[in-house]
Order: sequence, then C-alpha cells, then structure tokens
Amino acid sequence: MRTLLIVSLSFNSVYIFSQIPDAKRDFQWLVGYKDSSEKTVINLFDFNKTPFELKPFPIHLGILPRSAPSHISDTSGQMILYATGCDLLNYSGKIITNVHHMTPDNWVYDDYCPDYYPFVQSLLMLSDPANDAHFYLFALGHRQSTGAGIHAWGLYASRFSEQEVFEKNTLICADTLFRSHLKACRHANGRDWWIVLNKIKSNRYYKYLLDSTGIHFIDLQAIGDATTWEASATGQSAFSPDGTLFIHYDNVTDMFVYDFDRCSGALSNFRQVSIENNEDSGNSLGGMAISPNSRFAYTFGYLYSYQIDLQAPDLQASVTQVAYWDSTYVNNVWPTVFGRAALAPDGKIYAAVPGSNPYMHIIHNPNVKADSCQFEQHGLFLPYSWNTNTMPNFPNFRLGRMEGSACDTVYTRVNDLAQSLAVRIYPNPSDGTFQLLSPITGRTHLKLFDITGRMVWSKMVEGSEAYFTTTNVPSGCYFLDVRDSQNSLLAIKRLIIH
Repeated sequence: MRTLLIVSLSFNSVYIFSQIPDAKRDFQWLVGYKDSSEKTVINLFDFNKTPFELKPFPIHLGILPRSAPSHISDTSGQMILYATGCDLLNYSGKIITNVHHMTPDNWVYDDYCPDYYPFVQSLLMLSDPANDAHFYLFALGHRQSTGAGIHAWGLYASRFSEQEVFEKNTLICADTLFRSHLKACRHANGRDWWIVLNKIKSNRYYKYLLDSTGIHFIDLQAIGDATTWEASATGQSAFSPDGTLFIHYDNVTDMFVYDFDRCSGALSNFRQVSIENNEDSGNSLGGMAISPNSRFAYTFGYLYSYQIDLQAPDLQASVTQVAYWDSTYVNNVWPTVFGRAALAPDGKIYAAVPGSNPYMHIIHNPNVKADSCQFEQHGLFLPYSWNTNTMPNFPNFRLGRMEGSACDTVYTRVNDLAQSLAVRIYPNPSDGTFQLLSPITGRTHLKLFDITGRMVWSKMVEGSEAYFTTTNVPSGCYFLDVRDSQNSLLAIKRLIIH
C-alpha cells in the first residue's frame, strides 16, 4: 500500500456548493425489491425534479429483498451504475466486464446470489478522486452466524468504470467491524474521502483516506465509550451535512456524538445521549439521520422517533419526542413503524419501515425544533414495489472544500495531526468562558469565526494553558482558529456558545 502524508488541519466555514462536480451524484435513488418473478419494476426517486418524481425502474435481475442497492449518478444527476451486492450493472441493466463474484463473501455468493443480498448499509459507492469516470465500491464482508449472530469482518474495495472492473474485492481492513454503519465524508480539500469504521465491542475507530493515489490507512483512534453490540445489524452512523460531526447510533449504546475534523480525520469531544425506549422490541432495526443545517439528529426506533439538538449545551436535555407510531397497519398485518432513514437532496428526511411495506415516513422540515419539523407518518406511498427497511447509502456529495485555507492543498506535514489532537478546549459547549490546552508553550494566537467565515473575536496568549471569556459574542456555532507565533495553523476546533 502506498505511503501517504497526512493533510493539515484547516478552516473556512464558507462552503461553496456551486461548481462542485459531484453535487448531483445522489439525485436518483433506487428503493424497493423484486418480490415475485412477475415483478418488472421498482421505485426510482428522481430529485432532478422539484418536487421529486417517483418513476418505475426496470428490473433486469432480482434485486435485493432487505437491501437497497448502492448506486451513483453522473454529474448531471442521471444514474449510471448500481451494485446489488452480487453484481455491478449499468443503467440499462447490463453486467459490466469482469464483475463476476462482486461480493467479498463466498458463502453469501453461493447461498444468496444472484437474486438476493441480505445486508443493509454495507455497500458504499464513491467517485474516484483521480478520475471522474472511475468509481470505488466499498463493501463490508460478513462472517457466518456464530453464537452472537452474523457480524461484519473486513472492509473490501473495488475500482471500476461504467464498462469494466479494474480491481475487485481488495481487502482494506482485516478486523471485526460494526455492521450497517459504512459511511464516508468529503475531505476538507473537497476532493478526497474519509471512511470511519467502528471496531465491534470497542471504542476504537479505523480511519481511511481515499485520495487520487488510492486508499490509505490513517489511524486507529480510541475515544469515548465502547460500543457493545456485535451481532446482527442495528442502527446507523452518519456524518453531519457540514462534515463537523460523526454520530454512531444503535439500540444498545444509544447515541455517540463526536466532533469530526475533515482535515485530519480526528474524532474528539465525545458525548453520549441516552434514548428513552431504545431497547423496545424491534428497535434493533431502527436508524437515524441529521438535518440539512446539521443542527438536529433524528432517531427512528421502531415505535418512537426523537429529535436531539446538536447545538444545545446539554444534548441529553434536548432530546424531544417528535413521533409515536400511530398504530397503522398494511393489510392488517404489516405495522408502519420506524426504521432506517436518510437525508434527501430535497432537504427532507425519509424513513423506511421495518418489514415489507409500501410506505415511508417523511420529516418535511427537519431544520426546526420539535413538532415544527412536521413528521408525517406513512406520508409517502411507493407505487411500484414494496420496500423493507432499506435506504440508499450516500455521502454528502455537495460538501465542498474549505476555501482559502491550508486544506486547499492536498498534503503537508506529518506532525500536523499530532498537533491538532493535542489542542483541546473545555467546556464545549460553553457559556463563553473556556479553557485552552495547547502543546505550544510560547505565544499562541486565537481567532473565533462564525459560520459565515466572519471573525468575531481574537486573542493573543502565552503558555500552554489559559482561560478565556468571549464578550459580545451571540449564542451559536463557531470555529476557533489556533496558530503559533509563526502564524502556522495548529488546529481548528468547533465551539458551541450558548
């Protein structure tokens, strides 16, 4: 594997959404499955239209009971490739060259393919930073059922174009991993990708960087409390749309919230949020999503849905119930309870239903508090095929680079990561008074920026430990820029002032 120099930490909170080539890579979704030999279409969500359109998508192979395919659109928003977990096909349904056995698990291929892939949120397709016409498919491998059930083992990668697979099922990470939590976030340079994976029954997170030269292991970071679940899939993970947070949610350890550094890949500021009724029957099938403004997280736990204000000084106190299942059944058999969820390009959150069902739930206005979010149960009817607790798995393709910062360049000094991790601020959230711990014993220059990139406060200090009180700074989300006496960037820290 090729050696990588770590990117430096940087900052500018003004994200440029125009002129991002990948902005429409998730503008078409496939949702549903082939439930009989007579079935010829499933649902295609087309977000190129406002409001979005539901269209029939022709089935050329049996597609995915239990698991939506991983797919990707071209830069104009038209789907070009989809992976079923068994095969890789182009839009017209033709299997591309050298695609045979497009799953890392022999037992899955032998027992389920070509018409069935049993694992959700275990595939992720990304654009290649080196070539707009090439793509990567990341896939979690799975070990057969043990006393603890099926668990994920290994992360694998394949590289391909619309016509041909170049590399197939290359082992990237050889370890036990949390199932159904495969997620990616755009690097702060606006080109590369971060992938973060939780090792099961631990507080350790693998970090990988996909750049123009390939896939690189960055580190295995231990932080926060350990997850405890090790068997069948439960919950979801998500990066906030602005890339500043990483959240792990499952029905046993509830919600783990971390600050995420898009430059270094570092996690920090661990917080745990307990979700009431989270271990109710069926909740292992639940999920989560984050609002477009990155302020609110939503959990979908079978019977209950909760909202968490991620900018609140006390996350636990901000937990608010926004829905309770209204007892609606389909055909007097299938309950329309709450399952996995996803934020869509139209700014709404859609949630699937555990078990076969022709409905989805909608949060129409996820950027606002409590009941104002407009949670509509079974508000979307799927006309072309039923679905079963699956949602497409996409990163935020519209997250751009941090303009005008050191992260506009791709590589810099190796020691930047260590410096960034050594800079800490407490408490966070803060009432405006906070403590800074820094590896620099000399002079340090601090600047506080709001979300528009405007500097609202600055201070020059001496020593590695100091206390500060900001004045005339309104409540909100800010970024603290920390530099040494030579004006070299040491860290950018996300700071909430309440």
